[in-house]
Amino acid sequence: MAVRRQVLRAEVEELILQRLLESRWAPGSRLSIDGLARDLEVSPTPVREAMVSLERSGLVEYVALRGYVVAPPLDAAHMTELLDARKVVESAALGRAFHDHDAFVADLETAHRVHAEVLARISEDDIGDYVLLNEHFRADWAFHQVFFAHADNRYLRSMVENLSTYTHRMRQTWSGGPETFDGHIAHHEHGKILDMVRRHHHDGALRALSAHLDGVLARSLSGVEGRAETVSGR
Repeated sequence: MAVRRQVLRAEVEELILQRLLESRWAPGSRLSIDGLARDLEVSPTPVREAMVSLERSGLVEYVALRGYVVAPPLDAAHMTELLDARKVVESAALGRAFHDHDAFVADLETAHRVHAEVLARISEDDIGDYVLLNEHFRADWAFHQVFFAHADNRYLRSMVENLSTYTHRMRQTWSGGPETFDGHIAHHEHGKILDMVRRHHHDGALRALSAHLDGVLARSLSGVEGRAETVSGR
């Protein structure tokens, strides 16, 4: 019974997360637990539990006298700090992952290939498809998770799990449309990291990772600027 309850909470959280990433609700919109429970045809309990989890990700906030509301997207300052933190933690993991080189390369190659397969299924017409877009996000993040799987440090894994929740919020900056989709660019940058790892070039891999995360930040900041221009032009 407890197992089923956990599964139901996870399913409810995924459904609400999907709607948040699709921008179904504007920032500041109130999220009624009872209303969502009726809409999803579940009891309020799994919705309430899902909200607690989503609050940790920063996608929703609890406001006194109002309840849960949709959090505002990350601003430029928060993005800069997040990518700086990711650079520190991921560089530490990548630097420690070379000890079992052959296995590390094999897992990176698998993650890189899976990401390529997802991108191959995404056409310009399908970029607005949440399912495919979510697959891209998961495949992209899976490449980075390989660093931590091979770093052999439980505390680094715990740190990145915390950072990964905030990475969800950066996805809110993506405004849709092929002109803003950077999946292929990110995959190419991952390839440069992989190439350095294959060559057992420790410092080169770290530089490639740093350049990739700098690119992620630059593209995300560009998305923030584009969103602001869109809003001001209305």
